[in-house]
Amino acid sequence: MSDIKIVGGKGGGTRGERGERGPRGHQGPPGPPGPPGPASQCCECQALDPTTLNKYVDALPIPGVMPPSSPSSPTVYDVTMVLKTQKFHSELPPTLIWAYAPDADRPSAITPAATFETIQGTPITVNWTTRLMNKDPLPVDPTIHWANPNNMATPTPPFNPFPPGYADAQFPIPNVAHRHGGEQEPASDGGPDAWFTANGITGPSYVTNSYTYPNSQESTTLWYHDHALGLTRLGVYMGLFGFYIERATPGSQQAAIENQLPSGPYEIPLVLQDRLFCTNGDPVFPVDPPNPDIHPYWTPEFFGDTVLVNGKIWPFLEVEPRKYRFRILDGSNARFYNLNFGPATVVQIGTDGGYLNDAVPLSTVFIAPAERIDVVVDFSSLAVGTQVVVTNDANAPFPGGDPVDPETTGQVMQFRVVPLTAPDTSVVPSPLRPTPIPNLLPGVTVTRQLTLNEIEGPGGPIEVLLNDTHWDDPVTELPKNGTTELWELINTTEDAHPIHVHLVQFQLLNRQDFDTDAYAAAYAAAYGGQVPPFPPGPEGPPKPYNVPNADGAVGGNPAIGPFLLGAPTPAPPEEAGWKDTIKAFPGQVTRILIRYARQDGTPYPFDPTTFPGYVWHCHILDHEDNEMMRPYKVVP
Repeated sequence: MSDIKIVGGKGGGTRGERGERGPRGHQGPPGPPGPPGPASQCCECQALDPTTLNKYVDALPIPGVMPPSSPSSPTVYDVTMVLKTQKFHSELPPTLIWAYAPDADRPSAITPAATFETIQGTPITVNWTTRLMNKDPLPVDPTIHWANPNNMATPTPPFNPFPPGYADAQFPIPNVAHRHGGEQEPASDGGPDAWFTANGITGPSYVTNSYTYPNSQESTTLWYHDHALGLTRLGVYMGLFGFYIERATPGSQQAAIENQLPSGPYEIPLVLQDRLFCTNGDPVFPVDPPNPDIHPYWTPEFFGDTVLVNGKIWPFLEVEPRKYRFRILDGSNARFYNLNFGPATVVQIGTDGGYLNDAVPLSTVFIAPAERIDVVVDFSSLAVGTQVVVTNDANAPFPGGDPVDPETTGQVMQFRVVPLTAPDTSVVPSPLRPTPIPNLLPGVTVTRQLTLNEIEGPGGPIEVLLNDTHWDDPVTELPKNGTTELWELINTTEDAHPIHVHLVQFQLLNRQDFDTDAYAAAYAAAYGGQVPPFPPGPEGPPKPYNVPNADGAVGGNPAIGPFLLGAPTPAPPEEAGWKDTIKAFPGQVTRILIRYARQDGTPYPFDPTTFPGYVWHCHILDHEDNEMMRPYKVVP
């Protein structure tokens, strides 16, 4: 082990060409504050050497079920954000966390939070409140575009080291809960500017903290998490996330199919995360900025050296020699996983937004941040006493980053095969759906070509952008309610980005390589010959957004058609379902089909055109917190 110090910027220099952001926020009444919590706990500490922890000594926790506010109100939930401590490993002291807690059962609050168990067609209401009155223990960077509840001016170099950072950035703590993957009205979406604090400050898009979820979509695995502007990486890291499961309507054809799958104790959600700790249990979110004279605390991607499953570091799970259903979520800030389940047989049955047409055999489970992959793992061929370690071999960042350490981030959890307690009557039905997933391609009315851009500074990235455009620039994506669009995501960066679009479940059409150097040259020429092609300015794409290019696509970018290489690769079987988060690989065009309607094509049971609209963004949390997010609005 070695001593580490969490430090801020080095001072000197200027912030760059973009200039300071203006103040944000306005007063409003989200609810009464709770009692004060302890002060910031991030300071100098001794870094935990993860190899000193014994692996597979703690049993896998299974998240509980979120209880309604009362038996007489079974569709109303009161959920409060609270300060707690939690042991992530039996050999570590407790760690400070933030947790979503049902008011009636606050002492048991942990991370991941309790799971919402809901039924298709039965709406629920969740009243979200916060009692987070402590200072944020993690480094809030006030030089990026963030919630800014105190309307503080953007600091200039030389910057304060962190800790202490800036008092007006560390308190109060803005939060807002987003149901990821859900069809919900804009006021209930939990967008990044709809934040609120325990002492009554609210963001510019705040409408209410009482959210209605209609549960109008297909049976699937969703999740919920903090989404405050410029702070999502910190809120999720501190523990604000949980599963949200929507099940098929009882008596429906889908329910009859669903009921044949492994269920009860044999259906288990698994959320994967990587984390860093001090030896005293404190959470570590290191300050290692590539451009400390521009953003003193922001790091392009967070990667930890321990792997947690359901809030335990390298846990074990006893399994019988039978089939299990695992709803897998990548809840990490930036880490992709490529999971190998050893000799067990794995088939995928669902994606982010519902069931596949038929099960797909998998050799590995490849998952990006925010994706959900629904699998059935069969241990029936394994002898009692067999131990299976789930391994990971995805580079970080993906795909061209560092390989995993086989002793730490290359291991995830362990299965231990124990005797069968009852016959396994579950099956994987074929088909998995009463009707096939519809083909959205014939309905396309608009094609958008949108770039993914990384803006470089002297030491590395300054920010990451969608379509070379910033969060607070005018809204450019204005799809019409009920229509279908084709989005072509042109990844000009070196990393894979999991792109998430709020409100909708979409379909992956295909991916296709393109000549990155030639396209960069064309992009630079369109900007007037600037080199590098994606400089810190000017703002926005090089051409008028709504003027179609030579490919007939809007977006303001040079047509990608002349630079395409080879034939498109259709969606692989494991991605040929409903998606709300898609991997956009470097040097490729990723094409997705988006219909602004329910999955069956009927209108939403709410008006999606109302204030404040929705957003789309990269779900590498460090990217979305520093400009890789854009608002969009559905129009009548």
